[in-house]
Amino acid sequence: MNRTAILASVIVAALGFVLLGVYVRQFQREATGGDPIALLAMSQDVAAGVPLTEQMLLVRTLPESYVEERQVLASALPRVLGVRSSIDLEANQTLLWTDLSTAPRDRRSLSSRIPLGMRAMSIAGTGRRSFADLMRPGDRVDVLLTKAKPGSEASVVTVPLLQNVLVLAIGERFGAADTQSSPLRSDSVTLLLTIDQASLLAQARRDATLNLVLRNENDLEINVGLGETDDSDVLEQEKRARRQRRLRIEKVD
Repeated sequence: MNRTAILASVIVAALGFVLLGVYVRQFQREATGGDPIALLAMSQDVAAGVPLTEQMLLVRTLPESYVEERQVLASALPRVLGVRSSIDLEANQTLLWTDLSTAPRDRRSLSSRIPLGMRAMSIAGTGRRSFADLMRPGDRVDVLLTKAKPGSEASVVTVPLLQNVLVLAIGERFGAADTQSSPLRSDSVTLLLTIDQASLLAQARRDATLNLVLRNENDLEINVGLGETDDSDVLEQEKRARRQRRLRIEKVD
């Protein structure tokens, strides 16, 4: 009986040790954002229209939870060599599929500027005119959605619908030279999206208000876990104070 009890205790202890190890590894993965994923990044500045070479690229790892589908995996290196960049690329930024184009540099049609696998979708009434002529093709924006929650006419919320979306065109202008020739009067903005993002945006804009939030062209961060905002966040002092977290900005160039 004693041998059996001792053997059972050893087995239980060993099993507990194994389970503890599994739990610790899983906790570490979740705390760090998951397994590291190898991505392609720029080793140097590259001007728009320049074909990419292996010397221009390096491999950088990010936790799995921080990786988005537009980022180019390191395993896709052969697919991007020789492909021209559609915008100016800076050293150390991760490479996105939306940064690439297989069309010639002197493209004349909008469709030729759409990278393979991506889609262009125009939206209006987003408040773009409030930016006057400050928003340009090539800028990056977030899309905010404001609408009534289902089942409640009184409950209206705002949610971040899409983040880090490339502005492909404004009105009929989709080139830097076009925007310098005359003011951008149109309120129509064409965004570069995946097919899933386009479907989401098409459904969202049926009975909602959309607003574009301009971001730094080199800011590619996707903020995860953002919640919805309702009237209580605006009117209640405690909730409003939590939204007033300040980032330290030394200066604006």
